[in-house]
Amino acid sequence: MNVNEFYDYITKQMTPEQALKKLLEGHVLTYEKLKFKRGKEIHPLILILMATMDLGWNFIIENNNDLDDEVTGMIIGTKEYIESTFNKIEKNE
Repeated sequence: MNVNEFYDYITKQMTPEQALKKLLEGHVLTYEKLKFKRGKEIHPLILILMATMDLGWNFIIENNNDLDDEVTGMIIGTKEYIESTFNKIEKNE
C-alpha cells in the first residue's frame, strides 16, 4: 500500500480530524520506565528491555559464556508469540 492508498483508506474510515488526532497521539506516548536523566547514557539492550516492560511483553535473553557474557540472542514479544516461537523451534529439532 502506497501513501495515497493509505491516505484514502484512513479518510474513508474516519474524519480527517480523527485521523490527525490518532497520528498525534502516536507521537506523544510516554513510557514510564524509559524516563532517565539527560546526559546519562544507557546500554541499548537496557533500553530495549525497558521498552519491552512498558509494553507488557516478555523477553528471553541468551548469553554465551565463551564471549565474555555478551548477549548472543533474545526473543521479545507477547507470551503467545514466544510460545509459538518455541513451538516452531521444537518442531524443527
